[in-house]
Amino acid sequence: MKKLFFLFLGWFIVVNLFALIGANRLNLVPDTAYTWINPEDTQQEQTWNPIQLHAKWDSFWYLDIAENGYSYKGQGELSNIVFFPLYPFLMKTLSFAMGGNLVLAGWVISALSLFLALLYLFRLIREFHPQIDPYLPVLLLLIFPTAFFLNAVYTESLFLFLSIASLYYVFKGKYGMAGVFGALAALTRVTGILLIVPFAWEYYKRHGLSARTLFQRRTLALAAIPTATLSFFLFHWFRFGDPFLFLRVEKTWGRAFTLNQDHFVFLSHPALANFLLDVLFAVFALAATWFVFRRLRVSYGLYMLATLAVAIGTGTLMSVGRYILVLFPIFILGALLMKTHDLVRYGWIFVSLLLFALYTILFTSYYWSG
Repeated sequence: MKKLFFLFLGWFIVVNLFALIGANRLNLVPDTAYTWINPEDTQQEQTWNPIQLHAKWDSFWYLDIAENGYSYKGQGELSNIVFFPLYPFLMKTLSFAMGGNLVLAGWVISALSLFLALLYLFRLIREFHPQIDPYLPVLLLLIFPTAFFLNAVYTESLFLFLSIASLYYVFKGKYGMAGVFGALAALTRVTGILLIVPFAWEYYKRHGLSARTLFQRRTLALAAIPTATLSFFLFHWFRFGDPFLFLRVEKTWGRAFTLNQDHFVFLSHPALANFLLDVLFAVFALAATWFVFRRLRVSYGLYMLATLAVAIGTGTLMSVGRYILVLFPIFILGALLMKTHDLVRYGWIFVSLLLFALYTILFTSYYWSG
């Protein structure tokens, strides 16, 4: 555990120093990757404040929820109700110990969640994939192109921790613990409900499918995951009078499960480059899912396939690089392939580090990075 902690600590220090230098070295004009980006609201801010550096884009919606609660702006307007409550709740709670600084509270939560995610990933690999060096998947996660989000005021690290912990306890047959962590993940982001897929598959493999195995106390743990998601929709119903408000507002955010034309408008070089990178991430994730089905656990593949179906099925590839960051079986697969393929090892690490540097600079400079 000590070695794992120092790996995390070294990454945390180096990455944030790199981010500070990068954010203050470049003088950049506003981003034009999407037509909806308002240059007046997204200008690069050069600052040596390491705290404020971690709040960009969706961070401000979590800050708004933590400070003001949920609000519905009306049809056709962006509203904060599409962001799930656990992360802003933790931010608000911790902020009392941080002098009311919500950004600092969010950064601390993300950093602590990242270490816990690494710890559970390490344990899961050591116990269920003993043929793999557990440090290698951890390293591949930390240098993934969008890994800076694990250190930002975003839900990525919290969701990663909760989802890995949930599946870890599923594999150990501790369904109560798995249900608790799965329910918390389902209160962190909408795709948390998809943890029910690998949970159900592993339960079926171990206990089969019959009336005797289905109607038991331990199956209540399985029900806890969708119940957590449905409770958030019920909150929308009681507070705003519409249990389907989440889906309606998602359309305003460009996720309507129909083709999003704005994603394919290449009015600038950044727009085209951004689209090509999103395509690269999507192809990589789909190929990884295929290999995960073949080389790892079926439950991993089902979870990845369900998550990708939701992400891509919204009609846009926007943020796909960030969404696949939390699909941790990718990094287990990478470590497995690297045991016998030197080209995979060096190619993966080289490309990942280059893109990691790029996306870190993009995020800290207020450029779209997912």
